Amino acid sequence: MGEGIDRAAPFTTAEPLDCLLQNGITFIGRYYSSSEWKNLTRTEAELISSRGLYIVAVFQDAANYADYFTYERGINDCSAAIARALNVGQPYGTPIYFAVDFEAHTGDPSLGQVEAYFEGVQKTMRQHAAANGGDKWELGVYGTYDVVTYIANWIMDITYVWQTYAWSSGQEFGGWNLYQYEDDRSLAACGAAGVIDRVRSNGNGGGFQVS
Repeated sequence: MGEGIDRAAPFTTAEPLDCLLQNGITFIGRYYSSSEWKNLTRTEAELISSRGLYIVAVFQDAANYADYFTYERGINDCSAAIARALNVGQPYGTPIYFAVDFEAHTGDPSLGQVEAYFEGVQKTMRQHAAANGGDKWELGVYGTYDVVTYIANWIMDITYVWQTYAWSSGQEFGGWNLYQYEDDRSLAACGAAGVIDRVRSNGNGGGFQVS
């Protein structure tokens, strides 16, 4: 299994990336978003790749309250994610994870809202594939045990799962690709990396590099 991190802030220099690699980190989770400050850019993707690390892409705007999630929002967010992925040069066939960053449990009405959101995401990616000879990015979900279990079961095109330990009561989805097991930490050996979340991969987390 591979060890990685995710971080909202961009990397602008090689020093923290080299330190992370030297301390066993193999991939970096970075964001697509309407918030420009945390967006992964082509320049940053090239920098990360040049240091021998892989990138995992996750789309997140707010996504931390139930009413964020609607069918229309799913369409809009997937369209935005596609535009970002094209700009970065993310290879087709690798996943874009879409974040659900609030506490929702089995039986909560909010899970229906999240399902509608992912139906919008799925529709938009299918439309992109139809217009581009079948080329598309795979779809992933990030969230709690209950969220990823529900969405992986009900949204056909979800092929990647990134579970967080938070709000999951110790339960783990059996088929996760990525598992976030710590958040808002610093890596003692790499202070320049700043505040990070620790993530583990099953070996198929969907990392990519650009050149």
